[in-house]
Amino acid sequence: MSQLLDRFASYRIMSQLQNSLRDWQISSPPYLEISTSDLSVIQQDVESKGLSFPLICKTRVAHGSCSHDMSLIFSMAGLSEAHPPCVLQSFVNHGAVLHKVFVVGEDHFTVERPSLKNFPPGPYERKTIFFNSHEVSKPESCSHLTALDEEVSRLPPPSGEAMVALVRELRAELGMALFGVDVIVNINTHTLTIIDINIFPGYEGVPQFFSSLLSHIESVLDHQELKVPQATCPPAPSAPQADL
Repeated sequence: MSQLLDRFASYRIMSQLQNSLRDWQISSPPYLEISTSDLSVIQQDVESKGLSFPLICKTRVAHGSCSHDMSLIFSMAGLSEAHPPCVLQSFVNHGAVLHKVFVVGEDHFTVERPSLKNFPPGPYERKTIFFNSHEVSKPESCSHLTALDEEVSRLPPPSGEAMVALVRELRAELGMALFGVDVIVNINTHTLTIIDINIFPGYEGVPQFFSSLLSHIESVLDHQELKVPQATCPPAPSAPQADL
């Protein structure tokens, strides 16, 4: 569980999963772990890793109020506003639609939420945009950051089979039955892209959550009962024979 509190660890998992999910054309964007404040080192690492602007900058800590504070950086100069420890991730245009996947045991539910609008590929001179991802992706959000500047045809939803494969691989890798994962659909390739894993999702917008949770708990308890060996009682001692 602790690995999902650290984006350095969870992003390594996301990157490793690409091999097992290649047949489903599921990927994660290039990313970089930042532990230094040396701008020249950060710029060199961004270039050597092949990250493309704009870049999303996220805190290393993946849970808590501050974990939702992010920024969108558009140029090498803008990297001076990346405050370590943090993660830099290449931004993928996805038509301002985020798919939040909530996992409950064997079940999973996908809820569509608003997300960041499309941005032209960089680098170019533009002020860094600071935002709170929770506020941007609330169901009722009407932020200017989610309003598309151009007419974009609606992207097809993620393939159901691909989502099943993704959840199956994540459950096996994480050893967890309750978690969330944020995915988007690349507007250029129409492929599924993993952008974050959530250890304590709110399950907001999932009306079947409590019934699914109850079913999962019952399944776990039934499985444990099958594994517990039946207790055997020792034979009762024989009654002493009276002397005749």
